[in-house]
Amino acid sequence: MKNNLLLDTMRIQTESYKSHRMETFIKKKVKTMGLDYTTDKYGNIYVAKGDADLYPTMVCHIDTVHTINNNVQLVKIDDKLLAIDRTNCQRYGIGGDDKVGVYITLSLLQYYDNFKAVFFKDEEVGCKGSSQADFSFFSDSNVVLECDRRGIGDFVTSISGIKLSDDIFQESISSILTKYNRKCCAGGITDVGEIAEKTNVQVANMSCGYYDPHSDNEYIVVSEVEATKQMCIEIFDKVNQDGLRYEINGNRISYTPAVYGGFGYGRGYDYYDDFYYGEDVGTSQSTVDVNRQPVGTCKLDTICPNCGAHEVWYEEYDDVCFCMSCQTSVEIDYDDFIVDEKHMETIPIDDLYEVEDKIIDTVNQEFNGNCWYDDNDNKLKKL
Repeated sequence: MKNNLLLDTMRIQTESYKSHRMETFIKKKVKTMGLDYTTDKYGNIYVAKGDADLYPTMVCHIDTVHTINNNVQLVKIDDKLLAIDRTNCQRYGIGGDDKVGVYITLSLLQYYDNFKAVFFKDEEVGCKGSSQADFSFFSDSNVVLECDRRGIGDFVTSISGIKLSDDIFQESISSILTKYNRKCCAGGITDVGEIAEKTNVQVANMSCGYYDPHSDNEYIVVSEVEATKQMCIEIFDKVNQDGLRYEINGNRISYTPAVYGGFGYGRGYDYYDDFYYGEDVGTSQSTVDVNRQPVGTCKLDTICPNCGAHEVWYEEYDDVCFCMSCQTSVEIDYDDFIVDEKHMETIPIDDLYEVEDKIIDTVNQEFNGNCWYDDNDNKLKKL
């Protein structure tokens, strides 16, 4: 694999409140490009390159949910990149959320003569970095993009009822979105949502090729990461060609939330991604697809260890627990699940360490055949 910047970025261990390694990595890369950076009081990193009236701008967050592990080994399998803990040969989250975004942001910073970039801290614990940003930095941005969503098909244009972009911008890049098979959709809370609330510049978030985030099974698909990077280049090229600053005119609220961050009238919004709960009580003024169903979600009969609220939820797709009250991830013993049957009856939980034969073979090559697969425990183990 020849993409050294992608590999170098994915190797950096970083987690919320402990992101100094990634901060140092980014600052060194910026200096290597011959550029300067500034920081705000929270520690977010800002880079402005070139001299222009308007700047294409990209943001990302530098923390992951994974605990720092100095024993992680990257493994390349066909088009996938994943991580293994060398001490036990078990899968470990690679941190594509949002190290993929860091990689794409650094790549485009290097690519363009005139460009702005911001690397936010502590997004995974409630957008703490971006909520305290210097929002004047975006006053001459023509548009702001972020790559911080799982999968490959989404182009996020609203978050929690906040309109990120309008039909004018979406129409201007529609041929690019079609080319890359992207569909406009609502999405989970991330940094561009903070920018949207505090400025009038149009922003967007998008899928960027990482999968199973917030779990030890997380991996990235390299070709999809690269396709997303190329799509961002084409979007920025189009915006630069237009010579416009894309702004939201008027109210950014696209519908009225009835509950915290809600998708209108009785439907709640998951801090981490799109899931809905509660009873339908009417959607005549809502933009929500009323036929959308929950995907493996339930409320847990436990209190949040962070704030004490009885609002802890589990979302199966990302295998994550979170508190709707304080908007933070929550560490919960899965064996203690008590399901709120109003919302769903059972939750099948897959073993985090289930692996395919080709993964076993590849890991054995990495460790000179010193691994074996225990069918009873469904885990990779060292001899």
